[in-house]
Amino acid sequence: MTELTTIRRLLIVGSDEFETGALDETAAAFGLLVRRISSDSDIEIALDGFGPDAVIFDSAAFDGALAETLRAVARSGADLLLLGRPDDSGVKMARDLAAAEGLKVAGILAKPVAPEGLEAALRAMAGDQVYTAADIAAAIMRGEITAWYQLQLVRTSSGWRADGSETLARWQHPEHGVVLPDAFVPVAEAEGQIAAITDCVLRSSVEQLGVWHRAGMPLRVGVNLSPSLVTDPDFPERLARLAIEYDVPARYLVLEIPEAGFAAAPAHFLAMLARLRVHGFGLALEHFGSGTSSLADLYRTPFSELKIDRRLVSLLDEDEDARKLVRGIIVLARELGLDTTAEAVETCESLEFLHQAGCERVQGYVISRPLPATAFQTMVPRWR
Repeated sequence: MTELTTIRRLLIVGSDEFETGALDETAAAFGLLVRRISSDSDIEIALDGFGPDAVIFDSAAFDGALAETLRAVARSGADLLLLGRPDDSGVKMARDLAAAEGLKVAGILAKPVAPEGLEAALRAMAGDQVYTAADIAAAIMRGEITAWYQLQLVRTSSGWRADGSETLARWQHPEHGVVLPDAFVPVAEAEGQIAAITDCVLRSSVEQLGVWHRAGMPLRVGVNLSPSLVTDPDFPERLARLAIEYDVPARYLVLEIPEAGFAAAPAHFLAMLARLRVHGFGLALEHFGSGTSSLADLYRTPFSELKIDRRLVSLLDEDEDARKLVRGIIVLARELGLDTTAEAVETCESLEFLHQAGCERVQGYVISRPLPATAFQTMVPRWR
């Protein structure tokens, strides 16, 4: 990683040691000086004594004086990144209060933060490569936001077999080539453009499903859907009409709901999920095991599967407690009649463990990186 020229000092405010520690390591790789504090009660001292150029703030760490904290950041002149999801209540409050103080939110980093996401956000703040809201809006209008697909395998008695994919957004930039979502999603989330991006990806996914099914490839596709994005009460019916338009049976489209967003979802969204299931769409609770949902959520909501949190999966090769937790999630899901999918599987050892533990589906770089549709089609036969 090359050093950043205009950002030298980074202050991280958060109580999650796992998350802030990973941010610390990534930032240090840029040659940044990093200070971490666990709550906003110490932020004025840190701002005055450390003098950060940028602040990453986890709204879950604030003690109640959020307005005063953001006012202090605004006075310091530091750039602000929020840690969380755009539909988290704490993130929403922080954005509103920051706007009231004239403090621009440079981006939102969704948990768990990937190193590439932090790199893109820091580079954008440093001016190394900046994609503005206007750039993103133009890309949406020109149809440059496209869908890539990461292969998912389903468990069989003899191993694993290709079953479908998760859809991931990519920007086919006319000058810069393929732009990864970490380079533009934080800005899109901060500027309220993520719903339009999701619509592009959703339509592309359903259209591609139709192509594959007509070609004799009965694959399924999972698409991420945040509760804050669904403001249209007719969304289930609109999606059903889209599936009919491209001749795709509804059961082959799985909507993935992030656990953190679901925990704070309003009642009308829960009713909408029930209508989606009535239409036959699959529903997956994503990042399960990160600790923000309860067993009652599984009981009262018609999910069809659980996606095990990537942080647990990443520890399978070295942590017996993580293996016990994953086994427990698989057993729980089976008792509730739900499938399980493990994401971010990186090693053959993890793949073998998950097969023995009875996990129904897996995805990760040990199987395949995200690919455009044509390259994805050539990958599928290797696992049939």
